[in-house]
Amino acid sequence: MDANPRQPSAIEPDSPLRAYRAMVAYANDAMLLMARERIVACNPAAELLFGRPHDELVGLNPAALSPEHQPDGQTSRARVQEHVMRARQGEPQRFLWLHQRADGHTFTAEVTLSPSLAEPDDDVPQLVAVVRDVSAAQAAAQALQASEQRFRKLFELAPIPMALTTPDGSLVDINRQWTRLLGYAAADLGHIEQWWTLAYPDPVYRAQVRTMWAQAHQEVCRDGRELRPVELLVHDKAGQPHHLVIGGAMVGEHLLTTFYDVTERRAAQQQLEALNASLEARVAARTAELQAAFEELRCTQDELVRKEKLASLGALVAGVAHELNTPIGNAVIMASTLSDMRRQFEADAAAGLRRSTLARFTADMAEAVDVVERNLRRAAELLTGFKQVAVDQSSHQRRTFELGELMRELNLALSPTLKQRQVQLTDRIAPGLVLDSHPGPLSQVLMNLVNNAVVHAFEGHAAPQITVEALPHGDEHVHITLQDNGCGIAPEHLQRVFDPFFTTRLGRGGSGLGLHIVYSLVTELLGGRVQLDSAPGQGCTITLVLPRVAPDRGDAAEFTATP
Repeated sequence: MDANPRQPSAIEPDSPLRAYRAMVAYANDAMLLMARERIVACNPAAELLFGRPHDELVGLNPAALSPEHQPDGQTSRARVQEHVMRARQGEPQRFLWLHQRADGHTFTAEVTLSPSLAEPDDDVPQLVAVVRDVSAAQAAAQALQASEQRFRKLFELAPIPMALTTPDGSLVDINRQWTRLLGYAAADLGHIEQWWTLAYPDPVYRAQVRTMWAQAHQEVCRDGRELRPVELLVHDKAGQPHHLVIGGAMVGEHLLTTFYDVTERRAAQQQLEALNASLEARVAARTAELQAAFEELRCTQDELVRKEKLASLGALVAGVAHELNTPIGNAVIMASTLSDMRRQFEADAAAGLRRSTLARFTADMAEAVDVVERNLRRAAELLTGFKQVAVDQSSHQRRTFELGELMRELNLALSPTLKQRQVQLTDRIAPGLVLDSHPGPLSQVLMNLVNNAVVHAFEGHAAPQITVEALPHGDEHVHITLQDNGCGIAPEHLQRVFDPFFTTRLGRGGSGLGLHIVYSLVTELLGGRVQLDSAPGQGCTITLVLPRVAPDRGDAAEFTATP
């Protein structure tokens, strides 16, 4: 049979098979008419499928349109003979066949081989082969199968428990992690109804979960959303509860549900919460202890500051007492001399007073009285200066005073200490510097600075000197600079010299509070600031910038120099 309508037909034009001829000519599947294992006719679809014209196809053995061997290893010619023989025996053949186009490319086709309905011209029966290219479908099927295999492998080897169910709740499969976590095998669970009772034995909790699940399941199946993760308490086969975060999504026509076990994390969280509560209580108790210790330390520091101030005042007392010994001793000696002169004069007068005797007695008396007056005047000056310094330091009362006079009184009070250590103190106070401030704290500041230099700066120094200079700074402030020519301060100590209890003479008479008191009084009570400049071997310069009118600090008498 010639399936090409352009070729002469073996069928008469008036034959009823004309419609069949047209159907074959325009069919999408390739059709081959074969006799004696040779192609005797084909339709246009065959020409397109094999990439060969009609004249080239006619006369070929079907094996010539195939590679030498089929995928099962048999030769294509032997397989053709086998299928042709069975078809001639009346057994329709349907099989997959590997064909080869004229350009050498191979493709897989589904072949249907059956006897022809037309009567043959000779005794050889004709066969009709319908060939359909299924390469794309086969590739898609293989890809789908590979995808299903990958999904199956991922499903089974996933580290998270997973279950696959139908939309109506029938269990399709569970992976081994699901069985390992909850103890159930697939044979234990037929339908989700059975799962509800086993997983949620509490009927009240089960009803809540079912209501929530029904709503979420409807949203997933209807809208294609993911199953929003929710934490539920699920019981395993042994009845043990597990905190599981359950989520999922539609995978094809099935619902994939994941179960993430957070039981250990929940227990750890509860332990952490309990630990935090315990820590909060411990922190509160420790804070209370530290607060009490801080208050005790503050009180101790206040007491040490007061003792430091009293110690400074005691040192003044000792120094002034020592200094008073000389003028008072001289006055006592002159008084004793005057007594002896009086007795000698009385004896001379009784023996007969002579003019020369009277003149000598008068001259000696005048000289002795002068010595007594000078020594007593010196003692009075020392006592006056000490009294003012002592009164000022024992009180933080505010008053108006001249800075030069304050420095002179302080110089008198410090003179015994300076004389003992052979330190020369020079003051260059500009005249007329009047302050409305607290003379007691200011004198204590200056005294602490001088004493700190005497104690720390001049060890092994041949000619120690301290210079105090004060100059006005604008209309509202005054600069007081205290400079020594001592050993200076090490760089690592510069940032700590004003800290409480910091001293480089620990155990050798240093309390570590002298400069701390200076900083506290200047920056708080006096309302000024302190600047320190020093370098090893180049002495030390401390500059005080003070307001001429001190700020109002309330009751200054209650002020204590604490940080």
